[in-house]
Amino acid sequence: MSKIYSIVRSHAVASPDKIAIIGDGGEVFSYQQLLSAVDHRIQQLQEVVEPDSSRVALCLHEGEQIPVTVLALNYLGVPVIPLNPTLQPLQMVAFLDAVDATVVVLESATAAAFVGLDESIQQVTVEDPHFTVQQGGAGSVQGGREYQKDEAFLITLSSGSTGDPKPIILSEQNKLGRAKQAEQMYQVTAEDRVLCASPFFHSLGQRLTFMPLLKGGTLVLMDRFTPQRWVDLVAAQEVTFTICVSSHLYALREQLVSQGERLHSLRALVSSSAAIDKELKEYLFEQVGCAFYEIYGATEVAIVTNLEPKDVEHKSASVGKACEGVEVMILNDQHQPLPTGEVGEIACRSPLMFSGYLNQPELTEVTRHQGYFLTGDLGYQDEDTFLYFVSRKKDVIISGGSNIYPMDIEAVVLESASIAECAVVGINDSYLGEVVIAVCVWRQGEEQDEWQLRQWVNSQLSPFQRPLKYFFVEQLPLTSTGKINKRALREEHNRLGLDLSAKIRLMI
Repeated sequence: MSKIYSIVRSHAVASPDKIAIIGDGGEVFSYQQLLSAVDHRIQQLQEVVEPDSSRVALCLHEGEQIPVTVLALNYLGVPVIPLNPTLQPLQMVAFLDAVDATVVVLESATAAAFVGLDESIQQVTVEDPHFTVQQGGAGSVQGGREYQKDEAFLITLSSGSTGDPKPIILSEQNKLGRAKQAEQMYQVTAEDRVLCASPFFHSLGQRLTFMPLLKGGTLVLMDRFTPQRWVDLVAAQEVTFTICVSSHLYALREQLVSQGERLHSLRALVSSSAAIDKELKEYLFEQVGCAFYEIYGATEVAIVTNLEPKDVEHKSASVGKACEGVEVMILNDQHQPLPTGEVGEIACRSPLMFSGYLNQPELTEVTRHQGYFLTGDLGYQDEDTFLYFVSRKKDVIISGGSNIYPMDIEAVVLESASIAECAVVGINDSYLGEVVIAVCVWRQGEEQDEWQLRQWVNSQLSPFQRPLKYFFVEQLPLTSTGKINKRALREEHNRLGLDLSAKIRLMI
């Protein structure tokens, strides 16, 4: 029997009436009800899943369906691949091909998106997770399978890339170790109510889902983030702990001040994803009214550094010190260690390191150096070994906690006959951290219709990838080597002080 399922089952046996999950609408499910629903889902999936050969993709919107299905698949001992349900059909094909998926679990509402896709992939439609106690009680099913030591339990796909998705292999032991790491760092107990406001296809959503259920605590689900709904949910369900992507914290700034008294249940709040600026960090430390932490990490290596409340006075510009068991180095382009204070690529070594990228041994190899993972981020360490994030070495935009790869968007824009050149960059935004803009050069002699261009691009990309703004220039700036100077474009448009997500904020 798998360890994660067994641990959750033990909580159901010991405390059957303890609240396991609180849904976004306030629905309450006990541990006994959760395990009964899981057992029902196991029986459903056993008919289509081959434990030794199946790989199961999840294309589910956020809600109780996800933990029920993941625990069922964990019991069956098959790899689970969480997918972003907003992906376009062609993107879905690319992701499914990258992981050699044999089964996809989906809701009837999204089944239409899979019409005409690879018929060799078995489709399973799930609806009501059956949160009613089945005869025999929780954990009555038979025939579970254990994962081998380094066998894939979760295969998490890097978000945003249509051309070259990176399937990150994580073992069951790895996920257990990551949950344990967070539990110890933030003293999470069975009495905590942990809010998950991030999607399960995001590594943060996975961490927040597993952490309370493995500890015997309560998981509070949020289907769709808005600042006011976040505050309302924390207040109504007396949430004690959560981890937020940085864009959520930027969006929450006003509510944390005006409605701070409603958040009295929070004992700890953690910032994750992209680094937040010093001003916001100091503001949160002063206003949030609970212990505030900031972490730096990556899906490949889990949490790397942690900035604790006691260090904010003197080290607020940093992202903290290396976690227990984690080593950090700063390397130059030749992978040689740099002295204290010099900027280079952040490399880290952790006992919670991923197993590699599925079917991509070359990529796995180039991201490692002497046992260290090369993050693609630039930073430096001070004399006290506190880490300071500077920028990203990779051409990637982090918007709302999702990685967005400009080359994928540029390829779509350039398919339009009217565009000769295109550069996609991320610029600063108070709500999403960064937003996507496209700077384009019209092709001479072609019709210059921005609305038509936008409609075409939007039809080919998922919502989180679509540029919020197009700019048109006579020529793009170039570096001395003749490459498009994206740094200059970012600096130019950041100086404008644009706040392109303002319309989004007004709608919510």
